Amino acid sequence: MSRTWSGNLGWLCADQMRSAFAGTFGTFILSWMLYELTGSKMAMGGLWLLNIAGQWLVQWIAGPFIDRWKRVTVMKISDTIRGTAYLFVWLMWIAGYREAYILWIGSFMSSIQIYDAAAGALIPKLAAADRLVRVNAALSGTVQLVRVLTLPAAGILTGIFTSEVLLLLIMMLFIGAWISAAYIQEKPQTSGGRRTWKGSFKQGLQIYQRNKILYGLALLISVTSFGVFATQAMYVPYVTGLLGGGPLDYGLFSAAFPLGYVLGSIIVGRLREPGAYLYVIMSAALFGGGITYILLAMTNRITPALVIEMAAGIMMPFWNVYSNTLYYRIVPENVLGQVLSVRSMLTRAMTPFGVMYGTYCASAIGLPELFISVGVLICSVSGAGILISGVAAKRSARQTQWMLKNKLDG
Repeated sequence: MSRTWSGNLGWLCADQMRSAFAGTFGTFILSWMLYELTGSKMAMGGLWLLNIAGQWLVQWIAGPFIDRWKRVTVMKISDTIRGTAYLFVWLMWIAGYREAYILWIGSFMSSIQIYDAAAGALIPKLAAADRLVRVNAALSGTVQLVRVLTLPAAGILTGIFTSEVLLLLIMMLFIGAWISAAYIQEKPQTSGGRRTWKGSFKQGLQIYQRNKILYGLALLISVTSFGVFATQAMYVPYVTGLLGGGPLDYGLFSAAFPLGYVLGSIIVGRLREPGAYLYVIMSAALFGGGITYILLAMTNRITPALVIEMAAGIMMPFWNVYSNTLYYRIVPENVLGQVLSVRSMLTRAMTPFGVMYGTYCASAIGLPELFISVGVLICSVSGAGILISGVAAKRSARQTQWMLKNKLDG
């Protein structure tokens, strides 16, 4: 890889770090402000539901066009929109309009962006094909490391500074992310002609039709996303209620998963690709994640919860890194952005139902029961994935051995 592209990868990493820092910090602040204002699980569920609805809406409308535009431009627009959302909340707060609906609007506005799909589609343009696994592992691990540092820092700063000061800081962080993106030199687009929204979306779906394995991956992660958002929307009540923690404890708990993710990314980056058993390992990672939800339901102390959440983070790169690498290798670069956008829509289709389920279950039945039900669901689906992919891997291994034997005998 040339110095130019190494430099661009460096700026991409810097941009993702700053954007992740600002986005994670902002989500933490809005969640804490809302729960402190209302103390309502239903209000927390509404915040997450609006955020997801905004993400899904923008993916649906703008996703199919993403490969028409420079990915760097999309990233800068996304950072601008998110910064503006926090500016809106800051202006309303200092004007004395301290109502829950202001935070809901801010959360919805901040979700109207497609940063992740654009940044993900940019990676194959900047990294050599034989380094995709390591580059992807390094970038995703670095982003998670930023979240590790951000969440406890957000918990500490929440106890020191006012919400107005913190919202102003978040706006400045998004400005820094925008500046980093401006330094990335992106190769010209190689998209073959202009397509309508319907044509672009249809082309993205055709990639799935030609590669059935992508449907399987989308199904597994859709179910997992359902469970993740069902529980994540209730993390503040879980930490403050079930674990008896405060802002710092919430920050530490939220940071435990990304800390584990960093460790898992290091492991994945150093291991050889598992070949025929790739899908078995990916499904097993989701199965292990399901087990951690059941374990979280069985503890009422912060220390075991931190260890369990870190273990969940260690497992997740075995899904994410290998899944992303498969997309980079299977999907043509000139339609990668819209395919990643279609993937995002497919995987997020279940998340609103997850938030609604989590909100209802936590309020009507209880938080432990919510976590157990989510764990059982994820384990059931991913367990089936392990069995199916395991049978396919054994069949593939036997066919390979048979072909090698015939070749040697010949």
